[in-house]
Amino acid sequence: MSELKISAQVRTLTGNKVKQLRRDGLVPVVIYGQDREPVNAQVDSIELDRLVQAGGATQLVEVSMENSGMQNVLIREVQRHPVRRNPLHADFYAVNMRVKQQVRVPVISVGELTTAAAGMVLIQSLSDVEIEALPSDIPAHIEVDISVLDGEERDRITVADLPVLAGITFLDDSEESIFSLVASRTESEAEEDELDMLEEDVDVEPEVIGETDEEEDED
Repeated sequence: MSELKISAQVRTLTGNKVKQLRRDGLVPVVIYGQDREPVNAQVDSIELDRLVQAGGATQLVEVSMENSGMQNVLIREVQRHPVRRNPLHADFYAVNMRVKQQVRVPVISVGELTTAAAGMVLIQSLSDVEIEALPSDIPAHIEVDISVLDGEERDRITVADLPVLAGITFLDDSEESIFSLVASRTESEAEEDELDMLEEDVDVEPEVIGETDEEEDED
């Protein structure tokens, strides 16, 4: 289970008045969920930023509400200022720990490419994948070993190749590529240059339009 935690207080300011909260370094949040009334709350802006950086955007978070105990939430959305990028508002979804959730979690590469893949470029097509799992089983990320790629017998890793993790179901198309090896641009350009040089070495006599064979002129 995630160790991510944040403190929150019940919020009394709403509407345009929340500007004062932001000036005081607080972020207005709404805590909602199935079969419960939404709760207006507020959290520390710096604390929320640190939480998101630590994986709170995808993992289970424990919210300690002043005078209301603890509740488990998933951060559904964080709205940010378009320039300063500080958080302006957040939505916390209170989860039932016995009900599976569908979330997207980051995919990261581990291991190193072997010498067989020398001169090739590793492309990551998916930065995250969608999973279904109980809140307590949601991982911080999915690790993928890229050392299996050699560019010959195997040049890509798909969703179907992801490691089997207890309690987790992958929802993306099983054939969708996550990592793949492609020839580097330098090699491709070298091949094209070589073909151009070969074509230049071939002498081709230009055809003169309107010219007739000598035999035809003699007739």
